[in-house]
Amino acid sequence: MPLNKNAQYCGDCLQKNYIFDHIHALGDYQKPLSTLIKHLKYQQQLIAGELLAQLLIKSILSRYTKQQLLHFDYLLAVPLHPKKLQQRGFNQAQIICDVLHQQLNIPILEKYILRNKETIPQEGLSIIKRRKNVHGAFVKNLSSNQSIKGKNIIVIDDVVTTGATVNSLCKILAKQEANTITVFCLCRTAINK
Repeated sequence: MPLNKNAQYCGDCLQKNYIFDHIHALGDYQKPLSTLIKHLKYQQQLIAGELLAQLLIKSILSRYTKQQLLHFDYLLAVPLHPKKLQQRGFNQAQIICDVLHQQLNIPILEKYILRNKETIPQEGLSIIKRRKNVHGAFVKNLSSNQSIKGKNIIVIDDVVTTGATVNSLCKILAKQEANTITVFCLCRTAINK
């Protein structure tokens, strides 16, 4: 959640048990960001994804020095289930990830994590239902022999609300002994349920 400049962690991060170490969001889920995200996801306006990614990069560079960014080993986009990917035709997190890769020169960890469970959309679900919905949704790709032990990973997602989705994915990264896990997202928001 939004911080004042002197705070390192928001109240949400202090109260919840997140697997990831840090999260950085471009902004709150409100206009114009929410409108651009909807145009990207539901109207296939891919240019909105490129614009959002550029804005995220600008925000990242205002928070992290180039030296700090050198410590990250991989970018990893939150994967979609194959059926959802086929329906939508693209993964919005992957679009953002690709632009960050090009601009920040951080390698992409491709096909390391798979989404093996088809989940219903998280929007409108309570915190408890969101956690149940994504429980077991991700698995390590057994055909990937790449090791992330001791590596610093950035997970890319579009919107983080309760953190249930990224936390579920981060559990696998933690099991594989990633050193640090940071989440970069377009928007961070909360629900009152």
